[in-house]
Amino acid sequence: MRKEYDLKALKVKRRGVLPALKGQTADQAKVRVTIALDRDVVEHYKQAAAKRGALPYQTQINQALRRSIDQPATQALKSELLKDKDFIRSLAREVAHG
Repeated sequence: MRKEYDLKALKVKRRGVLPALKGQTADQAKVRVTIALDRDVVEHYKQAAAKRGALPYQTQINQALRRSIDQPATQALKSELLKDKDFIRSLAREVAHG
C-alpha cells in the first residue's frame, strides 16, 4: 500500500444517481443489502435467470418478495372463503358442471 495517493489522478466511474434510477422518488429507489438465503433458493432464481430473455435473478427475487407483500389480503380472503360452507358447496357445483 502506498503512503500517499494522488487523488487528482483517480478516475470517477460515475457521478450522481444511476441512470436506471433517474426520475424515481427515494422510496422507489433500490437499496443495497446483504442477506443470507438458502442455496437452493438462489440456485432456482439463477437457473431461471439463465434462460433467454429472463430478468436477472436478483430482480426475480425482488419481484417474489414484492408479491409476498401484496398477498396477505388475498390470503386472508382465501382463508375466509374456505371457512364458508355455502361457498364450498357452490364451488363444488361449478367444478362438477365444468
